[in-house]
Amino acid sequence: MKVRIITGLICAAIVIMLLVFTGLGYMGVMSIPMGVISAIAAYEIMRVSKCKNKVLTAVSMIGAAVGPAFVDYDLQQYIPVPASVLIIGYIVLLLLIMLKCYEKTKFEHVALALFGSLAIPGALGTFFEVRDLCVDYPHLFQRSHCVFLILCAMYCAWMCDTWAYFVGSRFGKHKLSPKISPKKSVEGAIGGVIGSVIFCVGTYLVCDHFFFVLDTVKWWMVALGAVVVSIFGMCGDLSASVIKRNFGEKDFGNLFPGHGGVLDRMDSFLVAMPVLYAIIQIGLAIAGK
Repeated sequence: MKVRIITGLICAAIVIMLLVFTGLGYMGVMSIPMGVISAIAAYEIMRVSKCKNKVLTAVSMIGAAVGPAFVDYDLQQYIPVPASVLIIGYIVLLLLIMLKCYEKTKFEHVALALFGSLAIPGALGTFFEVRDLCVDYPHLFQRSHCVFLILCAMYCAWMCDTWAYFVGSRFGKHKLSPKISPKKSVEGAIGGVIGSVIFCVGTYLVCDHFFFVLDTVKWWMVALGAVVVSIFGMCGDLSASVIKRNFGEKDFGNLFPGHGGVLDRMDSFLVAMPVLYAIIQIGLAIAGK
């Protein structure tokens, strides 16, 4: 437990530093750590699947590393072909690698390589979309709004997990999904969602008093959004557990002592962040913005 807490505090310090950079408007800085995270996550997936094709793993990691910068700097505008053509070409490349090394490569390895190099950086790319809301909709969002919304996604991913752990350890009696994650309970899940709502609304009240000028975001929106994002974040956590169980692994890696690998810590966030962005876009569409 001591190692787990120390590692968690170090990770929290890094996250706070990145949020400070975001709040100060240092745009391009974030694509570097996001690229590193994506590449490590892609490697962890290939490792867990016991893929022996080093070329396939390397190509997946490169694709994952480039993905966040591709979104952050909008590199598509400099490429003369549509993104769909690039994706199709990339899929064909992975299939050719499979054919070249078919004796030690399964189709599931190609599918996981594709997931690791496109889905993971794509999910992290929504971080930049939320960060730039103040640029795309300056009449609706401030920079402080963007930092707050990103922080809410982190709450719904990580604070929800923390609250669920402590509440479930104390009051958990009904298993949430015994065949996927035996230690998770319904009581813990409810506690996690309530904890996320408390943290998100509490942070909103502080930010609304000291930082917000525009009143685009309301407390009830934050509360409702926190419930939805927290639930989907838990689904992301369970989905990652399914992948590990399919390959007989407990953790994706051991980069973070007491916590596992990058994907063990990012699984909820990889769903929470895109869901939050989707909620914001749906809200803007309904409001006709």
